[in-house]
This record gives sequence, structure tokens and C-alpha cells, in this order.
Amino acid sequence: MDALSRVSAQVLDSALPSLPLYLLQATAVIGMIGVLLIATRRAGHAIEGRRLYVGVALGLIYLFNSWFVAGYTQGVVKLHLGFDILLVSGLLGGWRGGLVCLAASLLARYQFSGTTFFLPAALEAMMQMMAGVWLRQRLHPRMLSELSARMILQAWSLRIAVTFLGLALGVAIIGADQLPVAELAIQRLLALPVSLLMLGAVFALVYNDAQIDAQRQREQAWLRIDPISGLPNMRALGERLQHYWRADEGPAKACLLVAEMGNLRDLRLRYGPLQDNGLWQRDTPAEVHRLLPTLPVDALEIYQFGDAALAMLVRGLSLAELRTQAQVTELANNLSNLVGREWPGFRPLFRCAVVELKPPASDEDGRLPFRAITLALSAIESGVVFFDDPIQRDSEIDALIEAALERWLLQGDAPLCYQPKHRLQDRQLVGAEALLRMRDGEGRPIAPMRVISLLRRHGRLADLEWATLQSAVHFLQHCRHGGTPLTIAVNVSAESLRLPDFGLRLQELLQLHDVPGAMLRLEIVEWTEIVERDVVDANIAQLLVAGVTMSLDDFGAGYSTLILLSQLAIAEVKIEQALIATLSDAKSQSIVRFIVEVAHRCGAIVVAEGTETLAQEQQLRALGVDVGQGYLYSAALPADEFRRFAGS
Repeated sequence: MDALSRVSAQVLDSALPSLPLYLLQATAVIGMIGVLLIATRRAGHAIEGRRLYVGVALGLIYLFNSWFVAGYTQGVVKLHLGFDILLVSGLLGGWRGGLVCLAASLLARYQFSGTTFFLPAALEAMMQMMAGVWLRQRLHPRMLSELSARMILQAWSLRIAVTFLGLALGVAIIGADQLPVAELAIQRLLALPVSLLMLGAVFALVYNDAQIDAQRQREQAWLRIDPISGLPNMRALGERLQHYWRADEGPAKACLLVAEMGNLRDLRLRYGPLQDNGLWQRDTPAEVHRLLPTLPVDALEIYQFGDAALAMLVRGLSLAELRTQAQVTELANNLSNLVGREWPGFRPLFRCAVVELKPPASDEDGRLPFRAITLALSAIESGVVFFDDPIQRDSEIDALIEAALERWLLQGDAPLCYQPKHRLQDRQLVGAEALLRMRDGEGRPIAPMRVISLLRRHGRLADLEWATLQSAVHFLQHCRHGGTPLTIAVNVSAESLRLPDFGLRLQELLQLHDVPGAMLRLEIVEWTEIVERDVVDANIAQLLVAGVTMSLDDFGAGYSTLILLSQLAIAEVKIEQALIATLSDAKSQSIVRFIVEVAHRCGAIVVAEGTETLAQEQQLRALGVDVGQGYLYSAALPADEFRRFAGS
């Protein structure tokens, strides 16, 4: 007993001075593991994708630690973190990372300690690494979502058991007389508290790293989900298509069906902002599946394509096959019925574009055919269009618009409809606004803004406005001969007003058709600013001489409408319909009252666009507004229907 006590005292005397150095080793290793996790996280690797990184890094740490211990500590048995590093390599790196670290440990053992006791040391190192792998199988992935003392103690207990099992193995292989057994046992006992500290720190680092990864995954998922409807968004759709073409799921065929509400603005004007419920509800996918019962449920995926648009990815079917589906051709009407249930009294107008998707020629090719979808939707106001070739369809519509403009200029027959204007005091019909209504070769409507945008890009907006003036003057000629002398307003932009002799040409057009200038009103729309004031003033002076009057459209919006009201001879001011839609609000009433006062002081009457309800009409009359225009009285009517309407 005295001999054992003397040996223990000698071991403690030699080992205790090394404990601070051992703690310094542990601190350094913990810091390196933390740096490793941070560095690989920044490289975009999730915790499961870092096993090889862990093995290489911990192997280098083992080599550095062995060099440090060999050079700066004394004694035959030295306090070393090798067993803890091997255990952590198996715990974090699995077999792949553990074997890499084991190879580095064997190299370090040979380099710094030689071949003495190499076999038992190698076997013990392998046992520690395998213990870490076994521990990983028991604790992963729970250790990524939970940090508990129980797991740390479980790992530490395994570390203790394998440590003394390795010591027993070394004694069995080499013999107790060849090994400093007491010194080894006491040194390893002294190392265990530091080992517990290190294992706890490693578990905490891994847990924190996993939480950061989980938060990143949640953020990435939020980027792919529309926050209002809860549906996957366009980003999710693009990634889904990339996966679809790479995985080659089933037949390499797919179509994208995009349904868009064309009158969402009208819905917002009537009901105000949709706030948190949005247009598409969370049960929409099930509802849409019920609208397309002949399509397999697993072949149809629903995505949010925008505030007013829903995208349906149809896998395994071509465009030609979808044409034969009756439910697809009726989808726009069925969606109108579905969505219209939420807003009684309002009829949503849906237009649907069906575009066939092609496998990308390269990874750089775009996956979502935005151009094709935009062109298809702009070609119709409602219904379903099957878009076979986006470029061909686009060029056909553009060519149709430009050819139609040439015909309108020659024949003076631009397709106009007329929306009536009624005096609020007695509901007397006092005039109308001329609105362009064009259709393609198959009778489908073409959005007016598409016509205007195309011709404006080509520098022919003034030609379009002249064509509409010709058609309106022809219509006024028929109205005068029919005994209904009304004032017709035609939209004209600064593109026309800045043309030299525009006023003179319009005078001659009126004289040619024997139409008094007082029957025509030019409604100035602010698509561009009026800057050539000399030319504009000269044109307006000529028009005033002919009796043509001026109107300001969307008063209060656009370019300096108050200045124009004060500088030009304006006979009519039009309040935009967004303001009329919120007329129940006290602020809106104050603004309307102000507009009425300013307009009347300048000698102009006030017209309220978008008058749709009797309550609005009554409020507008009380606020002093002179004329109403909107669905309360009538939608825009073709020329013959309008004449019958005026006659009745």
C-alpha cells in the first residue's frame, strides 16, 4: 500500500502541473471545431453535408495537438486529447470522417511516439472512433434538435468505458510489467473532467449550428410560400420545374396553365384592399382539383403566380391533349363562379393561358415562359387561350394591330364603343366617352392597353388617336342626322397635341363631315408631359375657334393637372374612379368637394367616372358633381346600340 501511495503521489506531482496545459488544449480544440462549423456553414453546407470536412479538420487538429504535446510536456505518459478528438470525429463525421481522423491519429502516433506500443494505441484509437460512430447512430438526428445533460453524460460514460477498456486491452497485449499501468490510469482519470467539459461544448456547438441551419431552411421555405394564401409561389414553381426536367419524372411532357383575374382592380375599387385574406384561399388547391376532375390529382400542382394569377403545373400531358379536356376550356368560367362566391354582386373575369413547357436545352435556359404567358394573357380579356408558339402568336397579334391601324386611317372605322354620361340632377343623357374595343381574327378581345402600348413603342400613338377621332366624327355625323346631338369625348394625349397643325386638321375633318365642333370634346390623358407649349397653345386656340372643348381625364393624377386647369380652357374635369369607389370615406368626400369647387371656379363641369351605385349617385349629387359615368347607367355600347339607347 505504501508503494502504491508513493507511485500515486509521484504521478500526481508530475501530472497536476500539466492540467492547465491540458485545459488550454481543450479550449483550443473547442475553438477550432467552432471555427470549422462556422466556415462550412458559410460555404452553404448543412450539418449532414460536412462529414468529410469534420474528418479532415479533426485529423489536422489531432496532428497539431500531438506535435504540441510532444514538444511541450514532460514524462512518459502525457495528457492528450486524442481520444476525445477521435470520439468527436465519429460522432460528427460518421464512418467517413472518423476513418480520415483515425488515419491522421495513426500518422501522428508514428511520427511523434515511434513504434513503441503502436499496436495497442492503434486499437484503442480505433475503439474510440467506433464508439463515436455508434454514438452517432444512437443520438443523430436528435442531438441537432435537442441539447440535454442526459446525452452529454451518455457520451461521457461511453468515453470512460472505452478508455478503460483500451487500457485493459493494452495490458492484455503488452503485459502489466511492460506498461506504467498506475500512471496511465491516474492520468486518464485526471483527463475525464476536462473530457466532460469538451463533450458538453461540442454538443452545444453542434446544437447551435443545427438551429442556425434549421432557421435558414425555414427562411428559404418562407421565400417559396406566398404569405397571404399559403400557396407555393413562382420561385417554388421555377425550382420545381428544374427538378422535374432533371429527374425526368415519367413522360417528358408538361404544360403550365395560368389563370388571371382581369378585373382585380375593379374588385379592389368596390371592396377596398383584400387585407389578409387575399384572392386565393388556402383551400384553393382542393377546389381547383375539383374543377378539373379528369386530370389525375398527382399530375396537377397549384402555385401562386401573382396577386391576381394562379398557376397550375400539369405533368405528363401535352398541349394537344389538354385541348380535348372540356374542363380546361371552361376553367375561366368555373373559376369566376368559384371566386365570385366570396364577393356577392361582383362577377370576376378570368382569362387562362395554356402554355406547353419544353425541356431546357441547357442549364442556363429559363424555366418559366414569362413572355409566352404575358403575350397569351394580353391577347384576351376572358376565356381560355392555348398558346402553341409564343413568338408566332406575338408577331401575329402585333401584325394584326398594325395592319388594322392602317385600315382605320384609310377608312375611318376604328372599332369604338361609347359609354353614356348622365346629368346627375335629372339623369338626362348628355354625352358619351369613346373607348377602343378591338378583336382578333377569331373574335377574341384584344386589351386596349396592349394596342396603345405597342403603337406607342413604335411611335404611332398619334396615328391611333387620329384614327379614333375619324371614327368618332363619323359617328357624330350619324348622330346629328338622327336627331341626337350629343357631345362625344375622345382620348387624346400630348403626342397629338404637340403635332403642328393638329388643330387645323381636326377643323377640316369636322367641316368635311358637317359636324359642329361643340359635339366633340378632347379628353386629355397624361401619358406624356406637355412640353411644346407654343405648338400646343396654337392647336388649342384653333380648336376653341371651331367650338371643340377640352376635358381633363383622371383629375388630380398625372402631370400637373391643376396647372393645366389654370392654363388651358378646360370645359370638363373627370374624377378618377378610384376616388369614387371610396366615396363613403370622409377624406374622399373632402377631396371631391375641393375638386368641384376648383373646377366650377374655372368654369368647368365635373364628371364622376365609375359611378356604379345609387348611393354613390346620391352622394355625388350632394357634393355638387354635375355628370355621372359608369355601370349604374350603362357599360360601353357599340355605335348602333348606343344610338338606340340614346333614342329611348
